[in-house]
Order: sequence, then C-alpha cells, then structure tokens
Amino acid sequence: MSSPTVPVHPRLRILGLAVCTTLAACPGDGAGDTTGSTGDPTGNAPTGGDPTGSSEATVGSSTDDTTGAPTTGAVDPTGSTGVDPTAATTDPGTSTGPDDTTGDPPVDPGWSERQYARVFISGHSLTDNPLADHMLEIAAGLGVDLDYNQQIGIGSPIRVRTLGGGWDNLDWPGYRTGKNRDGSDMDVIAELAAPQTLGPGELYDTLVITERHDVLGTIQWEDTTGLLRHYHDRLIDGNPAGQTLLYHSWLDIDKSAPEAWITHEKNALFAWECVAAKVNHTLEADGRPDRITTLPVGAALVRLVEAALADEVAGISGTVNQKMDLIFNDNVHLTPLGVYYAALVTHAAVFRGSPVGAPVPQGVAAEPAGDLQQLAWEFVRDYYTDPEIGGHSMEECRAFISEQVCGSFWTLLDQPGNIQGCTTHFADADAEGNPFRWPDPQLVPWPAP
Repeated sequence: MSSPTVPVHPRLRILGLAVCTTLAACPGDGAGDTTGSTGDPTGNAPTGGDPTGSSEATVGSSTDDTTGAPTTGAVDPTGSTGVDPTAATTDPGTSTGPDDTTGDPPVDPGWSERQYARVFISGHSLTDNPLADHMLEIAAGLGVDLDYNQQIGIGSPIRVRTLGGGWDNLDWPGYRTGKNRDGSDMDVIAELAAPQTLGPGELYDTLVITERHDVLGTIQWEDTTGLLRHYHDRLIDGNPAGQTLLYHSWLDIDKSAPEAWITHEKNALFAWECVAAKVNHTLEADGRPDRITTLPVGAALVRLVEAALADEVAGISGTVNQKMDLIFNDNVHLTPLGVYYAALVTHAAVFRGSPVGAPVPQGVAAEPAGDLQQLAWEFVRDYYTDPEIGGHSMEECRAFISEQVCGSFWTLLDQPGNIQGCTTHFADADAEGNPFRWPDPQLVPWPAP
C-alpha cells in the first residue's frame, strides 16, 4: 500500500542521515504494523533503518524538509538529574525519589484504591472501542465511578495526535483530529483544559496514552519523549493533580509460534518504562512533582498468553493456534475476550483496585472471565507494588535496550541484519535520536500551544 510522505524530524537533517525505505502500512484498521518493514539491511542507519512511518496516517518514506521545528520536549539540560521514573501520583506534594544513579524507586506512592476516575484516552486501534466501553461496564458493575472521552487515530503515533502531519505545525492541529467518544475532531487541548463532555465542574484526572507499537522506531524517529511530555502537560494544564499512564502496546504475534513475541514484549516493557523515565527527568528538572507511569498492558497480555499455553485458563484450550485465536483476532488486534482482558488490566491500573467479580460484557465468553480477572489483578497489583519495577537510569536504559530490546525487536520483525545498527545507536549516549541521556544538552522544549 502506498502512503503519503512524512517530513524528517529536523535533528535528522543535522546528522545528514539517510532515511530508509518506508514500512508497509498497517493491515486492516491498523495499529502501526511494522512487519512489512524493509529497513536498511546494511544497518547503517542508527537503528538499522527507519522502523516507523508505518501509521496509516503517516506512512511513507521520510523526505528532507526545510522547516525549523523544535527538536524535542526535554528541558534545560542544566537541571537536576534526580528522578523517580515510576512514581505516578495524584498528590502534587509527593517526593521525587532517588537519583539517576540508583534506579531504585520506592513503592508507588499513588497505590491506593480509587472510587472515582475521569479518564482521557489517546491512542490507536489497540486502545479503540470497545476497550473504553468495557471499562465503563466493569466500573459500573464494581460500584466505582468512571467517565471518559478519547482521541483515537488509527495507526497513529503521538506525533500525529499532537503536531499532525508535519514537524512545523506549531498551531498543534493534531490535537483536533481523531475519533472521540461522540463524533470526531474535538479540540483536545480545550477539552483537557476545561472539559465540556464531563459533568459540571469535573476535570480529567487520568490520561491513558499510547505510542505506536513499534516503540524502538518511534523513540528515534517520532520524538516520543518530547511529544508525550507535551500531551501530559495539556492534562496538567487542566488538573495539576492529574496522572498520565503510558499504555504499553504490543507488536504482531505469530500465533503458531508465539515464543519470539513473548520474548520481545517482556523486553519491550523496559523500553516503555524508559520513555516514562526520560519524561520524568524533564518534569523533575522543571521542579514539578507530577510523573508519568507505565501501564503494562502488553506485558500483562504476555502473562495471559503464557497462562493459556500452560492450560491455566478455563475455556482456552486446543492447539497453540486455537488458543491464540481466542485471544487475537488477527496478528495484533484482540478478540472480544482479549479486549476484555485489556480493559480489566486498564481498570486495575486506573482504579488501583481488583476487577475480580466484574461483569462480563455481551459477546465475551463467560468461562474464561474469572481467570482473566484474577490474572489481570495479580499482574497489575504486583507490578505497581514492586519497588524494583521501572526505576531505570538513562545508563540502564541504553544498556538494556541495546543489549536486549534491539535483538528481540528485529528478530520478531525477521530482520536480524538491523540488530547491529540498533545496538550501536542506543548504546551511544551521544547519538542523535537517542533520548536516553541525562542531562541532555541537545534537547529543547516544544512550546505550549
């Protein structure tokens, strides 16, 4: 499928990097499928090729552009290096935790059960309805109060949902695109600042946002960290006590041989956590107490797949393919049962409470539901109460991504020739397009709208 071209981020012009052949577009309604990537088989580009641009909205070979846009969302590089990379909090007075050299945050101080949430979801087809519809039904059945709105751009990176189609769009047209709960193209900036679709006087307290699922590519080519910070700031503009959850989306699975997918998504969680950690450095350097926390849906999905393969889930049986067909509708999108599980995980993360006993939506098989509820709760509870989870320094991020994630990412995409270029790039603290350094003297903030 041919696709429109995307301008190269200005920092790539500084390097004079060769931008490689574009990826194929997403299948169906797409979530940014990267399996059709051709990449750079020589590994000369920083990650062995441009593994992004695969969004249906943005795909295409990147072309040199002459616009002068800010290069990232980082802050004054002279700021403090201390940060707690995982501490989600609704208390603006929460302390920031240890410095960059330890990577050991305290147990999430925000871990206390909630009875009320006003959630804004920004994402693509892996966070599209019926995810939020199931969350409403789960919340109602458990007696907690949920309302939401959303911005869904099929196949989109965060860039498309903020800047739109080009890097110089500093009127931020991307925030005025996408499918909403009712209708489309709502002004998200205005809605987050002063909600018109919630109850009188209500504010959004939670942003659930995802990046396109080819996270190594978006980190380098789509300025994930900078634009995630920009979106988070829009939430905080409306509610200084708001919290952002970075939703871990997943790559395509080979349903007949899911082992490579399992390995990669376990590794990929670390990369998603590192994105949150970098943004948290910039927040702390600005003297702010708010933080971004990872919402590990992809890793929780791995737990479900492993349990199903081990015959630990009632109602999921048969061959490997048959089991996976009950979870995945195609190679990346979920069946109704799979979406229900993602909704259970998201509910548990938002409310910090157990979804066990939640109602089962119409069209979802009832037999596995109890096991899915228990799996979701155990995974989320253990994740957020583990003091060793997510507290990564930038040095640790460079090491793990280069040594582990590059290999599993390009192995899963069946392009092992790109592993070396990826490894070299993310190991290099001075490499353009590698955000995992702090302080980061080459980065400047994106301006507020």
